[in-house]
Amino acid sequence: MSSKIITVWGKDNSGKTTFAVNLACALANRDHLVGLISSNLIYGDLQVYFGQSIPPEKGLFRALHEDNPNVGEKFMETGESKNLFFLSVPNHYTGLLCDSVSLQSVERLITASSLLFDILLIDGSGDLTNPISGVGLWLAEKVYTLYRPSASAPMWHKGVEDFVQELHIADKQINVMQTPNGEFDDKTFKSLIELSFKYELPFVKQAGELENAGTPVFFYEDRGCRRYSKVLEKISDELCGGTDKYK
Repeated sequence: MSSKIITVWGKDNSGKTTFAVNLACALANRDHLVGLISSNLIYGDLQVYFGQSIPPEKGLFRALHEDNPNVGEKFMETGESKNLFFLSVPNHYTGLLCDSVSLQSVERLITASSLLFDILLIDGSGDLTNPISGVGLWLAEKVYTLYRPSASAPMWHKGVEDFVQELHIADKQINVMQTPNGEFDDKTFKSLIELSFKYELPFVKQAGELENAGTPVFFYEDRGCRRYSKVLEKISDELCGGTDKYK
């Protein structure tokens, strides 16, 4: 299978990181080598999801700033899957390095990483100025755009229209709705935003608790988690052409 770059995008608090982490787990479970890169330049959120700690000699900034680095050595292994590796900022504060991240260094990093993995996932940002998210959207073969029903989501969607047009990503977008927990009627939301959603993710009550414990939803055998995972399996079928079998 040829290498693919997939970017997950959406407004902040849309559920995109949860989706990106668990989609990566679903793809790695098919015996594909999967890389996952975070666009968060302030806080290392991916290591929380996997119950890991990133030392200073590894992580995102080392991969971006070292001359001719061995990119693969900067990724961290996950405990749940031998096929899944992630790249995030280290645990200690590195926020002062954010301004030194250039588009050229990000493009070089993503291109080099895509050669190491069967599938490379970018966990994008709602911040339109984020360099990793922007380059990831530009290079992606597919963009899964997450929406959580709310009054502000249609405004975000309207506000990024020019950005989507400028990057020419409209034809690559696949809209995914995170089903709300009774906080906002999904039918009302659909009428407001006037989008069609190819996939709808069920609400998982204990998702936050599992994430804080370092357990991805995909690996938890609970009815709600399994319903969420079934959607991820369908998406994995789409990405892999339906030809691969689970381990």
